[in-house]
Amino acid sequence: MYIVTGVNGYIGAAAAELVLAGSSPDQLIVTSRNEETLASWRDRGVDARKVDYEDAEALAAAFAGGTRLFMISAMEAGPNRQRQHRNAVEAAQRAGIQHIVYTSFIGTERPEVNSVEVADHKFTEALIQGSGLTWNFLRNNQYADAMAENQAAIAITSGQSIGNAGDGQVAFVARDDVAAVAAAILLGAGEPNTGYDVTGPDLLTYREVGEMISELSGAPITIVDLTDDEMYAMWDALGVPRDASGDFSRSPVPWASDGMVTFGRMIRAGHLARVTDVVERFTGRKPRALRDLMVERQPSWPAPTPTTEG
Repeated sequence: MYIVTGVNGYIGAAAAELVLAGSSPDQLIVTSRNEETLASWRDRGVDARKVDYEDAEALAAAFAGGTRLFMISAMEAGPNRQRQHRNAVEAAQRAGIQHIVYTSFIGTERPEVNSVEVADHKFTEALIQGSGLTWNFLRNNQYADAMAENQAAIAITSGQSIGNAGDGQVAFVARDDVAAVAAAILLGAGEPNTGYDVTGPDLLTYREVGEMISELSGAPITIVDLTDDEMYAMWDALGVPRDASGDFSRSPVPWASDGMVTFGRMIRAGHLARVTDVVERFTGRKPRALRDLMVERQPSWPAPTPTTEG
């Protein structure tokens, strides 16, 4: 019996669809906090259970009857996410889960790679490895969709692409490719107790991403490369708290600046500059390029702000 968590999110939903296509409704359990999402799965004959990672007792009941669990990482970085992940792993043990497939991040197994995001994944990988269950870790590179959607919209409307990643390169990976790899492994592909680096096909700097957005949109975009201290100062001025326990009431984004700044530092150090064949190996097709994804999402981009010439 397969369990897919977080089907209210994109990767969970896409992976569940693929698992369903490779099995049958009576072999799949899905979980979500969203009742409307769950109802749509029940209409298709799937056992859909309402739960979240905060409810340790309910998690064990939600995982009951399953053998292979796709555990999608929680959103909130820091101590809250670590607590939620501990709840999920311990619930999996109590429920009799045999194997966990977990969405981790690239570089987590390397001691020299550090950021707020990676710290949570290192913590969770250690929990799972110490649980007595077999496992696979999807060590995903940065999502290409975030560049083709959020980053593009911000750059076009503001006229700037701001970051502290310097000349560091990233092999941006599409969420659909991550979901396809996850479904294949959940259904039994791959070697147990193995981590897989899931990447896109191309190495790109943030400068190249900004230039690509400018070319495709026609918007003039200035690439602004800041130091870590300058990035902190910018987020401080916007009311963004330094860590996840801070006050987000004035923040324009739901992420703490510690996470964003240390993530840029990690890119600058070259830790995301890795391309693998994992997507093609598990799906039989090449991973999607960021440029192709941008062309697909381009109709949803805001119109460039008109410029006036003096």
